[in-house]
Amino acid sequence: MTIITLDSGRIDGRSENGIDVFLGVPYAAPVTPGHRFGAPRDVPPWQGVRPARALGAICPQVATYGPVGRGATSRHEAGEDFLTLNIRSPDLRGQAPVLVWLHGGGYAVGSGNEPILQTGAFAASGIVEVTPNYRLGALGFLSLDGQPENRGLLDVIKALEWVRRHIARFGGDPARVTLAGRSAGGFAVATLLAMPAARGLFSRAMIQSGATPAILPMADARAVTRRFLDRLGADAAALETLPMSRLLEAQRDLCDQCYEHHDPVRDGTVTMVGIPFQPVIDPPTLPMHPEQAAITGRVMPVPVMIGTTSAEYLTHSTAHPHLSLDDTIRLLDPRVRPAGTTGAEIVARYRAALPDHDATGLWRAIAGDLVFQNPTTRYAALLSDWQPVHKYLFGAIGPNETGAAHGDELGCVWWNDATGRATLPERYRNLDPALSRRVHDIWRRFIIGETALCAEGPWPRHARAAPAVLWIRPSGTIVTPDPFGYRPGLWPAEGATYSPTAAPPGWRRSNPPK
Repeated sequence: MTIITLDSGRIDGRSENGIDVFLGVPYAAPVTPGHRFGAPRDVPPWQGVRPARALGAICPQVATYGPVGRGATSRHEAGEDFLTLNIRSPDLRGQAPVLVWLHGGGYAVGSGNEPILQTGAFAASGIVEVTPNYRLGALGFLSLDGQPENRGLLDVIKALEWVRRHIARFGGDPARVTLAGRSAGGFAVATLLAMPAARGLFSRAMIQSGATPAILPMADARAVTRRFLDRLGADAAALETLPMSRLLEAQRDLCDQCYEHHDPVRDGTVTMVGIPFQPVIDPPTLPMHPEQAAITGRVMPVPVMIGTTSAEYLTHSTAHPHLSLDDTIRLLDPRVRPAGTTGAEIVARYRAALPDHDATGLWRAIAGDLVFQNPTTRYAALLSDWQPVHKYLFGAIGPNETGAAHGDELGCVWWNDATGRATLPERYRNLDPALSRRVHDIWRRFIIGETALCAEGPWPRHARAAPAVLWIRPSGTIVTPDPFGYRPGLWPAEGATYSPTAAPPGWRRSNPPK
């Protein structure tokens, strides 16, 4: 038995392959009726020793968002006491760097309990791991009068405050905390860089297939609230006590409609990403859009690692397996109108730049750039004016916008030779061990602050004038001009806020060098 004394009481963990493991450790009070939509509260103290040997509950959720969302939906048991975190430490007596990892799932599904986040990969590499759960969907992001906005991110801030107070007891250094996440977890990291309450709570940031598109103006957030209440047939006062199953049914219906049936008049900027529950611009918690904060130098000045996969929309496109050019224009039109263009215009621009792409390839390229590639390119450039930025690209680039799909690198990032692969989702069972070790080592080097961030040598800082990326491919890792760096220039509205870098020779072909 390994006992740790916290401010709220004592916990006991277990040992796993020489790693000290503490699971389901509360960092805030349970989310109970009457306290569903308030700020996170302190953990009530307990008597005796609380077991921390098994994963706890997750945030209540229901599958949504098409094939990608269904794959990200957690199968763990939900409950009220889910504001918890899981900790793995290589040495309780050490002062190791700390990784706090935020799970993805479109701010509506997923958990910090997923098997891929429980491999112990970073603890095996000498880093203390922390994987928190936080409020999702309506619980975390529905805009309500009299309640704090951005509650899901306030939960993350509460977890980071807990880490600052307690992580030394687990052998971690509170002055060396890297905040990381993928997909919605990456969106969250980028947003937290602009939240005043998060300042000083982490010293490095890793934004993986996320960046800055998932932010709503207040008017669009309140339109989501009205639609949510209409679906429930209830007023806001009833939300605290209605059965959670009813809230989840309304949440699923609204998420599915926003994801599958875009209406720019009804949905506003929700159409761009297709998820209704997003952080909102709010003076007390998020005073300005993260990109605006980066333009004005009001982001947390920490080193940032940021990147994407080479075919971010490959899996998303399986929702529309047989597209004509007219289908692609029709599907894209409501999504790109908030970006200042039309479906017909943006398809024409991409057809000229990518003449070998068919209708499906154009859908993958344009939607993937809208949600993932272009926001990452813009945000990396903006951040690089103020702080060290290292940009990566994972996966080979194939014809017709194929390559590494959204999330394909996650199994490599969390690679641990000691993990039984049969316990992981199928997509992570047959990875190339050599590639996986190489990827994990790059992430490890950034977290511990090494100057040479990959075995091949230094990883140059990313800058507007020299937009280099570390391109991580099965065939090898190279530093190269950004293969997607020219893509923002295909959008007519981008020039107002971002000066795109011209494409290197040959990169506008649909079959760039592998």
